[in-house]
Formats: sequence, C-alpha cells, structure tokens
Amino acid sequence: AAAVILASKWDHDGNFVNPMCGSGTIAIEAALIALNRAPGLLRDNFGFMHLKGFDDERWRALRKDARSESRKKTAGRIIASDISADAVVATRKNATTAGVDHLIEFVTCDYSQTPVPDDGGVVLLNPEYGERLGVVEELAEVYRGIGDFFKQQCQGYTGYIFTANSTLAKLVGLRTKRKIPFYNTTLDCRLLEYELYSGTKKIAHKDAETQSEEE
Repeated sequence: AAAVILASKWDHDGNFVNPMCGSGTIAIEAALIALNRAPGLLRDNFGFMHLKGFDDERWRALRKDARSESRKKTAGRIIASDISADAVVATRKNATTAGVDHLIEFVTCDYSQTPVPDDGGVVLLNPEYGERLGVVEELAEVYRGIGDFFKQQCQGYTGYIFTANSTLAKLVGLRTKRKIPFYNTTLDCRLLEYELYSGTKKIAHKDAETQSEEE
C-alpha cells in the first residue's frame, strides 16, 4: 500500500480520498506517510535486536532521530469511505491501532457518494478485480461508475485505480496518463493514473464562443 501511494502524485500535504477503503490499509498508510513516520516505529522488538553485536545504544539513538522527524498533524484531509459499515468499523479500529484514527475521516457510503473536498489532491480506489467466474459482468457497471465519479465529482484531482483487470479498467472511459506496474502476490497489477482537469476553462471557453455567436 505504501508503494502504491508513493508512486502517485500525492505531495503528502494535499487531500487524499480513498473510496472503497476496505480494511483501511491505504488510508492508514497515507496518514503515516503524511506524518513522515518511519515504518515500524511503534514496534518494540525486531529479530536483528537478538543478533550478536547488536548496538542497543545506537538503535535507541536512531529511533529518537526518527521520532524527531515525525509531524504531529497533516495539512490536507484524509477521507476513507466504504459502503460496508463493517469495513468502516474495521478501518477505524486498524487506524486506532496505528495511532492515526484522529487524522482520518471515516464515512459509510457508496463510493460515488464519498465527500471530495474542493481544493484538489489525490483520489485512489482499489476496486475488486473480478477473478471469480461471473463476477466480471457484475463489476462492469462499477468500473463505468468510477469513471462517472471521477468526471463529475473529482475535477482538479489526480485519480488512481489499482487493478489487475485491464478489461474492466477500459470501462472507466477515461484516458490514462500513466500505467504503473505492480505485483500483488502473483497478480500482475497496474496503478492507473487519470488527470481530472477542472472544467472551469472548458466552461469559460464555451461561454466565450456563445457570446461571440450572439454578437
């Protein structure tokens, strides 16, 4: 999850919107990255600590340095939503364990109803891939709906879809700016990037053309 977020254009200060959050892995990683918290900082025990020659004093100094680099709060909003109330409860629980529950806004809703702040950022979804027979047909409408969600509610954002199904991804109906390869265990996946331009310029241009025709 951290690698996927780091591959995106999120600057760690803007908004991060994660519909279909599932158990919250992506949203939680986003919060940890925004805080600049070193991986494993909350762990007290590592295997290498039991090796001969382990320098406990040096290790404590490194941990202290890492803590000093951590931020206390995030600049942008982090929003995690899911249509499943159980998933949202799990996300909140996992975020609490990670110590970032106060930084994430938890919303129970369909992905298309996810609140998207006006000031831009990244919106990232990890929909089902449809590996089981017959599920692909059911998911086709979901992927089409994601395209509508991007176009209608996410203008000014950079959109991302993480999927292993290129056939379903084509149903989004938007041109991809980047296709970043990943492997999820043995699955060949892609992080698809969409530049969701604001419609302001297009509207202004159309208004100008209308005014010219009227004159």
